[in-house]
Amino acid sequence: MSSEALAELQHVSKRYLLGHRRGAGGVILDLLGRRDPRQDLWALRELSLCVERGDALGLVGRNGAGKTTTLRLLAGISRATHGQVKTQGRVASLLNVGAGFHPELTGRENVLLNAVILGLSRKEAQHRYAEIVEFSGLEDAFLDTPVKHYSSGMYARLAFSVAVHVAPDVLLVDEVLSVGDAAFQDRSLRRMLAFRDRGEAAIVFVSHNLAAIELMCPRAIWLDRGLTRATGSSSEVLRAYLDGVDADDELSEDGYLSVDQVQVLDALGSPRDWLGPDEPFAVRVHGRALQDLAEPVFVVTIRGDHGLLFAGNMHIDGSWPRSLARGDFELDCAFDAPGLRPGRYRVELKVKQNVRTNYFEPRVMAAFEVRSRSAHVSEASSIAGGADVAYHMVGGC
Repeated sequence: MSSEALAELQHVSKRYLLGHRRGAGGVILDLLGRRDPRQDLWALRELSLCVERGDALGLVGRNGAGKTTTLRLLAGISRATHGQVKTQGRVASLLNVGAGFHPELTGRENVLLNAVILGLSRKEAQHRYAEIVEFSGLEDAFLDTPVKHYSSGMYARLAFSVAVHVAPDVLLVDEVLSVGDAAFQDRSLRRMLAFRDRGEAAIVFVSHNLAAIELMCPRAIWLDRGLTRATGSSSEVLRAYLDGVDADDELSEDGYLSVDQVQVLDALGSPRDWLGPDEPFAVRVHGRALQDLAEPVFVVTIRGDHGLLFAGNMHIDGSWPRSLARGDFELDCAFDAPGLRPGRYRVELKVKQNVRTNYFEPRVMAAFEVRSRSAHVSEASSIAGGADVAYHMVGGC
């Protein structure tokens, strides 16, 4: 481990034993070589990474890819089956909502207790208490209330506030921030960026928000069923991840709906695989609801190599239908001229029930190219990042 490296995995594998015999009997069978290896689940295989002070590493992949297992190993919560796990300094981890909080203690008591657990003295914890509370944005009345009465967002805000005020050397952050409101998420990302830019900590960040990964982390690793599929600069890894999403796996895990086809159409309604920079277009979705679905909210997102650019979102419009009947459906999302630079773009589809249940997990379902119609495209009239593009959605009911 180099002098600057604060977190490192060397050829680490992690195996979980499935089935009923996980106690002493299972250990004896393992020693005798009689345990059925088909009951093994390898959450990680031969993973290596190194994060130095001032570095931020993003982990991407589908649910079950091994991202949280990686953080648990770095946090010392789990032990590796094979390989070496090394960390230096104070490690602060946010792996799930309310981790380390005692439900019967008040917010105030949990702040002081957690700060001490993470390495501060009692005097230091009391000295930083006001800063922690101010950053969390929680009102004083809640701080004298047992945290078992807190919402998940309040849990996350208070836990993150403690973690970033104990001067960690290594900060491990899972999707826990996704439960906070937009303002707190922005404030949290800014704080982590400050840690990175000032060289105060090494950060390992897990998120399904690819734009946040792109913003936060110069480097990323794509994990898939415990294996490393790609590692390198975030832009290259995210591009590989988006291209590698299995569009053939159309059925969502919970069997709510399937998507048969997603097309990009020009202004005349003809399918296209390329468009001009200032050409309006539409995305047409053909699919089947496998059961009657309440309040389906369709989100059609256009992504470039550096994350989200713009989207059509029924939740923002407040225009989602009351129900989607079982059977075939069609949805059109028409975008005004976006003014995109030449390049490759992807169409991501997500369907949720208002803000509660995902009917269809976010998935790249189509792609198109933007080609310049002339030898030169004006920089002023083209964009590479996010933009507000007017849209209109019809169907989905």
